[in-house]
Amino acid sequence: MKTQQLPPLLDSSRYADLLKRFSESGPFYTSYPVMAGWQKDFGHDEYIAALKDFFTKEGSDAPLHLYVHIPFCAKLCWYCICNMTVSNDRAKIQQFLNYLLREIDLLRRFFDQNGIKPNIREIHLGGGTPSHLDSDQFAQLTAKLSTLTNLKDLDEFAMEIDPRTTDREDLAFFASQGVDRISFGVQDFDPTVQKAINRVQPFEMVDELLSPEIRKLYTGFNFDLLYGLPHQTRETLQTTLKLVEKLAPERVCFYKYAHIPDVRKHMKMIKDADLPPAEELPLMCTESVQTLIEQGYVWVGIDFFSKPPDDLAVAVANKTLRRTFNGYTSGRTEHMIGLGPTSAGAFGRYYSQSLFEFPDYFKAIDEGKFPVFKGYKLKADEVIRRDIIFRLFCEQRVDLDEIDSSYGIHHEEYFDFELARLRSEFVPDGVLEFSGNTINVTPMGRLFLRHISRVFDTFTRDTAYQVPRPALTGNRSLM
Repeated sequence: MKTQQLPPLLDSSRYADLLKRFSESGPFYTSYPVMAGWQKDFGHDEYIAALKDFFTKEGSDAPLHLYVHIPFCAKLCWYCICNMTVSNDRAKIQQFLNYLLREIDLLRRFFDQNGIKPNIREIHLGGGTPSHLDSDQFAQLTAKLSTLTNLKDLDEFAMEIDPRTTDREDLAFFASQGVDRISFGVQDFDPTVQKAINRVQPFEMVDELLSPEIRKLYTGFNFDLLYGLPHQTRETLQTTLKLVEKLAPERVCFYKYAHIPDVRKHMKMIKDADLPPAEELPLMCTESVQTLIEQGYVWVGIDFFSKPPDDLAVAVANKTLRRTFNGYTSGRTEHMIGLGPTSAGAFGRYYSQSLFEFPDYFKAIDEGKFPVFKGYKLKADEVIRRDIIFRLFCEQRVDLDEIDSSYGIHHEEYFDFELARLRSEFVPDGVLEFSGNTINVTPMGRLFLRHISRVFDTFTRDTAYQVPRPALTGNRSLM
């Protein structure tokens, strides 16, 4: 396989501006506008109206992705940025599950009352840790989900697991319930790093789980990795990647650790002094990207890698890749409905996010209402900007003539400010190239997709970006 060589991000005059820009915070654009721009006057009634509008128009037979948030974990990982609760109290978990099942009933009744037959093609169980449900609780959940769709007919049924609290018998059980893709939160295999983030799971533990018999039960396995963790170095990260190669997951998600102890208090357990120097992070990233490419992975997008013939790699070749709250999708589904506290949904021109706290979530369901915390309806201009941002993330190019044709605009006038800024700030550094009326992101520029895309973001481009409080999505990716 021909590999794509990346130029090294060296601390030189040529890359000085890029090194500075790399460390800047910014959205990952799993939505546009990002959650900070959504409106809190969007509740149950607005959500019902949005669903009706969507399903009576473009969504009448649109393939749907269902995201279900299970907010419980057995242990606290100090790096965690997800909305979760540590509990091993089965009664407490069952109480939550009872309400989640009732929320699924609310959605099913909405479909029935409005004569809608939802075309649900994919389901993802996230968290938290869905595998923290015991077998009876998990069976309750899948039985209830089967009232919405035939689980055997899904294109994909994925879930996240914690290797520390899962065995091969559990994995066989999940497969018997219809699950066909598993995501492991690996993060790093170095024992010193694992101890520093309170997630000790040796390579041998994961290797033991992925026996040939278990591998036959699933279409694919995902590994989540983080760089920028305490005590992590470029050398230890390369050792982790060699171990990942031995386990050969079909997908690797490679994220930058976000150290925000003022937002996530438990991150104070990680000492600032133990974190890698900021100037090492770009090198950690570029070297790891190159290593994964040399291992045979297709660089899907900013933080995803997929090994052929996995469907994400196929989607890259077929140009069907799409961006959702769960990161990248093969394009089978673009519209998502979220269930469970903090979960986010995106369908048509609408976004929604559910309530955070259990008492609020329970109260809404007791009142027969969808537990919506906030939402948003995109304006025409925002639809155009979302399209451009998602094309940058998925295709690393935007044909502005196609944008003109699709939306009836003249890009030279409509985006005169943005295009001038791209040419002055990104072209000289070799991050972008213009070919006629097409914007092309260079291989190096793929590391800066967030920064490039932010030029089109009228909500955040001229402000210092901060992670909203407490508006992290329940889904796997950040805003």
